[in-house]
Amino acid sequence: MAFTAGQGMKRPSFGAGQGTILQVLSALYAGFGAISRSFAGETDRWFLWLPVLLACGIATYFGLPVEPPLWLSLAGFLILACALWVFRRLSWVLLLLCVLGAVTAGFAAASLRTALVAAPVLADETAGELTGRVLFVEEGEAGDLTVLMAPSSFARLPPEKRPAKVRLRIRLKNVALQPGEEIRLRARLMPPPDPVLPGGFDYARQAWFEGLGAVGFAYTAPEILSPSTGGPRSRIAALRNAIATHIRASIGGPEGAVAAALVTGERRAIPAGVTEDLRAAGLAHVLAISGLHMALFSGTLFWLARAVLAAVPALALRYPVKKWAALVAFSGAAFYLLVSGGAIATQRAFIMVTLMLGAILLDRPAISLRNVALAATVVLLWQPESLLGASFQMSFAAAVALVAFYESKSVQRFIALSRGDLRGGPAQWPHLVLIYFTGLTLTSIVAGLATAPYAAFNFNRLAVFGLAGNLAAMPLVGLVVMPAALIGLLLMPFGADAPAFWVMGKGIGWMLTVAHDVAHWGGADRLIPSAPLGALALVTLGGLWIALWHRGWRWLGLLPLLGGLLLWPHLSRPDIFIGREGGIVAARGLDGDIYLTSARPSYTAKQWLRMEGDRRSAREAVSSTESPWRCDARGCAFHEKSRPLIAYSKSIGAVMEDCELADIIISAVPVGRAIRKGCRADLILDYFDFWRNGATTIRLETDGKPTIETARATRGARPWVRQP
Repeated sequence: MAFTAGQGMKRPSFGAGQGTILQVLSALYAGFGAISRSFAGETDRWFLWLPVLLACGIATYFGLPVEPPLWLSLAGFLILACALWVFRRLSWVLLLLCVLGAVTAGFAAASLRTALVAAPVLADETAGELTGRVLFVEEGEAGDLTVLMAPSSFARLPPEKRPAKVRLRIRLKNVALQPGEEIRLRARLMPPPDPVLPGGFDYARQAWFEGLGAVGFAYTAPEILSPSTGGPRSRIAALRNAIATHIRASIGGPEGAVAAALVTGERRAIPAGVTEDLRAAGLAHVLAISGLHMALFSGTLFWLARAVLAAVPALALRYPVKKWAALVAFSGAAFYLLVSGGAIATQRAFIMVTLMLGAILLDRPAISLRNVALAATVVLLWQPESLLGASFQMSFAAAVALVAFYESKSVQRFIALSRGDLRGGPAQWPHLVLIYFTGLTLTSIVAGLATAPYAAFNFNRLAVFGLAGNLAAMPLVGLVVMPAALIGLLLMPFGADAPAFWVMGKGIGWMLTVAHDVAHWGGADRLIPSAPLGALALVTLGGLWIALWHRGWRWLGLLPLLGGLLLWPHLSRPDIFIGREGGIVAARGLDGDIYLTSARPSYTAKQWLRMEGDRRSAREAVSSTESPWRCDARGCAFHEKSRPLIAYSKSIGAVMEDCELADIIISAVPVGRAIRKGCRADLILDYFDFWRNGATTIRLETDGKPTIETARATRGARPWVRQP
């Protein structure tokens, strides 16, 4: 077509609907461009997402219903590594492959770790004579012992079926054991227990990664066959016991038990009431040797060493005394790691402190998000299973939130102003005190907000007045308790530790007084019902998005964060709970509460109530006058208007009677086919169902059909899941 001079093509016209679509597409394109520019402008922050991608791979591994072949996991990582080399010049392809490679590396690390820690697990409950070497001993509040052993023989089990490690309770009085001793006793051992309900905490999985193949209790007092071998592990364990015993004897009372826990990690001697007070006051983290303790311990040692070295002008003017102090602090942190038992949280704290002190040696910033990311990367590659634990989640949530908060420009300006850097002039004592308590308040608020979702998800608890408890108690921990503990340990070899431990005991006494007072404020300890895993994932993603980026687009993280909080209370809850072996049943009433047939097994009953956010005791949930259960020696019946009749039968005779009226029968004994055929009940679950499938829950749908979920189905066919 020809155009004459001055004639041009007309702009095509669109209808109103097409114009709206174009506007939406244009806005989306503009938004995508802005996000792309923000992403490209934060290349210095990309590394911070490495542990997040590793965690995605680890979570994918643990979420599988079957165990993947190890060779497949490793082959996938190697293939991606080769692809990275081939496409190294294509920037966006390279970036995508790096993301996939990090996720695959996390998956492969978890698969490899599972294979490396594989050890025999006891197949069935067994009693017999147990002989083995003591690895660890911890004394309880009532004088009982918890013993970790490496068996050399047990009940004629062949070596390939004998657990590598067992944990025993010895409740007999006046029993004294030392690590390294070989002992013999009679014991009853059981496989590590399965979850108390589908999707619940899986202790058997935790035990698998600890190399623990059985748990149980002793029938008889141990007979010592040979003394300690004196190996390095035995010597360290014996040193821990000696330090814990000495501290408890020096300080005495609950304060001595808490002091020993702060130094050696042995917490079983702490009275239950003290532990509850600390938990309700938001101070339970004080008992777990983690980043706080390691930082206070090594930081105090660093400050002391640097002060001593700086007091000698010949050294301070000629040599890098700051780096020397960092080496001294590292040695102290390593010693603290050994005597504290080297728990997972303590290992992570040691890695963090090592990176901080290493940064001082290299003249780099000691505290940064990069160091936190490095520590998380090391931990996830070394012990991938730690991702599933509350300790990892809470410690790194607090670390990321605090470092990101104090790295922000507005907070940095506030810190500079508070120190007088912009105003000039020396800081006075009132000014320093104000700075300290302002920093403590901000730290408590930020750390409390960061860890609250994980505490609520894992423990169903929320310490409402945790801020008040931390503001009142943490100055005591930081300025009195931990410095006194360090000085006491340094003076212990010379027998001059009594004054230091006296000061430590006084500081702990004041801390326990604060905890007791705060815990008894009305509503201090609030129980939170269990939440969907997706809610926690959204909250985590939103929090990380805000913390790890530093441009304006970081605030997009508010969307998943708010989405997770809105989703939090919407977990679909079962109507019927059945214990692992059918020994206890609970049903939900029309009032929304669950009611139990029995208070035992007590652990199962307590866990069910806790996950419901129910403050009642197990006995109250059984004997309540509102309970629809009606029980006798042969069983129980649960009936409410317009709801199915549920029968819990303890004998075959009771099953046959219940078959005439019940809609759902839960039997603690096996039920044969002949009885099932003549029964009018819509659903019959018996002992063998629970033996095969573990804890079971039932949801009563609106159409009246029950939906059954079992622990075995949710756990899948994994190495730590026993096959009946």
